[in-house]
Amino acid sequence: MKASHKTKKMILLRYNRILILLILFLPTQSVFAQRSSTSYLKAAIEATNKKKYTEAIRFCDTAVKINSTFVEAYFHRGFNKLKLKDYTGARVDFTICLELNRNSLSAYLYRAYTNQKLGNTWEAGQDYLSARKIDALETLAFFTLNLFRSGV
Repeated sequence: MKASHKTKKMILLRYNRILILLILFLPTQSVFAQRSSTSYLKAAIEATNKKKYTEAIRFCDTAVKINSTFVEAYFHRGFNKLKLKDYTGARVDFTICLELNRNSLSAYLYRAYTNQKLGNTWEAGQDYLSARKIDALETLAFFTLNLFRSGV
């Protein structure tokens, strides 16, 4: 009977050790994943600066695969799609940004601009109104700049 009690105690001790190792190891994994997704975003930004938009999108794709809630990677991917005139793809990415962060001024502004390019005037107006609630001056500046760029 004592052997059985000792065996149970040893199993319980091993189980506790494994549990402790898992608790210590799992947060480290997410830290590495975050660090890795951030490095892919940095590579994407460098590619964008060199006007290598397709390459930047691939880096953002990888960052999003590592961290599916990485708002900045979705935004940057949308920005690069916008540069390549993939307006539908850009709108999808800006929408994901807003689902993850409802206060993203840049996502509202660029989704509004993308909607303008797609001919979705009403949706663009709604996005500009949402952006205005966050920062009216920045929204006005963005809107005005894009009016001049479009030649209106």
